[in-house]
Amino acid sequence: MTDTTEVGNQLRLDLLREALPYIQRFKGKTFVVKCSGKVTEDHASLISLAEELALVHQVGIRVCVVHGGGKQLSDLAQKMGVEQTIIEGRRVTDDETLEMAKMIFAGKINTDILAALRHRGVEAVGLSGVDGNIVHAERRPPKEIVNRETGESEHVDFGHVGDILEINARLLTVLLDQGYLPVNKTVAADGKRSRRADREGKRERWNDPEAAEHH
Repeated sequence: MTDTTEVGNQLRLDLLREALPYIQRFKGKTFVVKCSGKVTEDHASLISLAEELALVHQVGIRVCVVHGGGKQLSDLAQKMGVEQTIIEGRRVTDDETLEMAKMIFAGKINTDILAALRHRGVEAVGLSGVDGNIVHAERRPPKEIVNRETGESEHVDFGHVGDILEINARLLTVLLDQGYLPVNKTVAADGKRSRRADREGKRERWNDPEAAEHH
C-alpha cells in the first residue's frame, strides 16, 4: 500500500516544480487583482482568496487588490429603506447611496479582507482612491441610454458616479516597495467631493463608489 504521506509530499513537489518557472518569471512584477465584495460574504471563499494572495505575495510577486461591494450596498440600502435605481447594469448614486457606499466599503468589506490577509501573515494596507490622490475622477455627465424594453432613449443622470481620469501610483509604489499589500476600495474624489468612478472601454474599470463598480 502506498503511504499517503509520500503521495502528498510528491504532489506538493510536483506543484512546486510546475509553479517555479512562473514564480521566476513574475517575481518583482506588479499585478492588480480585482474582486467583488461578494467574496467576503462566504468565509471559506474569503480565506481561500487570502491564502492565494498571501502565497503570491510571499514569493515576491507584487499584488494590489481592488474590491467592489455592489451586493452588500444593495442589501444595506434595502435594510435602510433607500430605493436603488439600476440602469443597464449601472447604479444611480444619489447622496444617501454614496454615504452608504462609503460605510460598507470602508467599514466592512475592506476590513474583512485586511483581517483575512493579516491572518495569513500579510502586511496589508486599506486604501481608497482619495488616499494620496491615487484616483483622479470627474463626475460622469448625463447621457442618453436606450431602454431595451421600450427601445426609447432616456436621459439619465447617474448622480455621484465618476469616470476615472488618471491613476497616481506613487503611494502604491511606496507601499509595494516596502513589502505591503494595498487593498483599495473604489471610492475616489474629483477635488470637490467623493465620487463613484467607473472606467469604460480601453480604460481600466474600477467598480462601485466613486472609483467604479460593475454591478
